[in-house]
Amino acid sequence: MIKSILCQAVLCHSLMFFYTGSYTRKGAPAVNPHGKGIGCFQFDSEKGTITNVNYTSLRNVSYLTVSSDSKYLYAVEELAETEYPKVYAYQIKKDGNLNLLNSQKLIGDYACHLSIVDGRLMVANYGTGNALSFPILKDGSLGSCEQIIQHKGVGPNKERQEAAHAHMVYPFDHNKVFVVDLGLDKATAYVHDASNQWIASKAEDISVDPGAGSRHMTMDKTQTYAYLLGELDGHIYVVKKEKDGFQRVQKISFVPRSYHGDFGGAAIRIHPNGKYLYATCRGANTIAVFSINENTGILSLVHTISSFGTSPRDFNIDPSGKWLIVANQDSDSLVVFKIDSDNGMLEKHKSFHVDTPVNISWK
Repeated sequence: MIKSILCQAVLCHSLMFFYTGSYTRKGAPAVNPHGKGIGCFQFDSEKGTITNVNYTSLRNVSYLTVSSDSKYLYAVEELAETEYPKVYAYQIKKDGNLNLLNSQKLIGDYACHLSIVDGRLMVANYGTGNALSFPILKDGSLGSCEQIIQHKGVGPNKERQEAAHAHMVYPFDHNKVFVVDLGLDKATAYVHDASNQWIASKAEDISVDPGAGSRHMTMDKTQTYAYLLGELDGHIYVVKKEKDGFQRVQKISFVPRSYHGDFGGAAIRIHPNGKYLYATCRGANTIAVFSINENTGILSLVHTISSFGTSPRDFNIDPSGKWLIVANQDSDSLVVFKIDSDNGMLEKHKSFHVDTPVNISWK
């Protein structure tokens, strides 16, 4: 009896939920978009296996984010404004199912990222180069858009940087956000002030090389070091926070030396233990693994491994730190990798069929 109870407790502890976004219709930046919306999956952290629970129908769900208390999930539709895209708020039930709270219209084209910052939901619109701020109400639902942050400018790549392209909103400190812009080669900093407005904090802006195409970023736990991924030039830019702003300390490639095509850098994340950093390259279909020097923040390449699929648009590391799951958008697969705790290296474990997955968020 006691043994049975203990086994059930271990089983419950090893099971957790995660959610995927997916491209669902023609016009999305995918070879053959045919996803089913928001996917809810159960993951067994002991066996490294995935089981689909259900799908919530939504159009071109490019990105998701879950609240820190795991009670709410927010999702955006990546569509032109003429197709009336929305941002959605859901309550997460104990069984992982989603209960719709409400939605708000998105002002701009092709929303591609969102984050929770200082009690607000921030959304990045790639097509129109702006970021939107929505208040999060007490019940987890969203108020209407209260501010639009508009970027302007161009970069040297005439095809990809003909205008501003906000690609990520990354929170830092308790009331600040970076809007990472591919078109401007910059992560522009904003602070939420006493008047409930986002105002520029130019001294904290981070620039990458012209034409690098800053796409995503991450920071260490102390927020002393930031790591920006260049989608167009295949490099990671490491900067350190100083009294007068962020100063570059390293530029390092995440692309295999033998690869000579378009880079297509995608996602970048740090392991929960803070020792390793991972980055995906959609051109080479690879995941690069780096160790992080705890004293200097400098990266050293550990190894590069195939994503065992096509176009690894996103990945995420499970809360236990034992597994990494990558979303291979154009080969319809989620691939589970086992993480070596001694050096951060990856080893393929299992592959699961999922239609056009583009994002992974843990409950």
